[in-house]
Amino acid sequence: MIIDAIRNYVIFTFVEDILSGRFVNNSGGAIILTSDDKAQTTYPRWGHVTNIGPDVRDVKVGDYILIEPGKWTSHFYVDEKRFWKTDDSMILCTADEPGSTY
Repeated sequence: MIIDAIRNYVIFTFVEDILSGRFVNNSGGAIILTSDDKAQTTYPRWGHVTNIGPDVRDVKVGDYILIEPGKWTSHFYVDEKRFWKTDDSMILCTADEPGSTY
């Protein structure tokens, strides 16, 4: 299935892994740490842009975007792949590779 974003919406996938609705921080070993609910919205998060709407000007498909804390939708699935949506006014910056969020 092909999806097209509308208006000023940006469709993306998160750079960080997500497990049971929480961001995952790998400890370098076999331990997986999930962020608590407060940490979910405390830090901006990096996403990888997959689709943009026709009104989006400063972001292109393939960019990495830093999104304001908590300013994204719940995920949705297309062909068993998980995506999120934000609008272009919630994007703090773009980059050619993701950086650290904390």
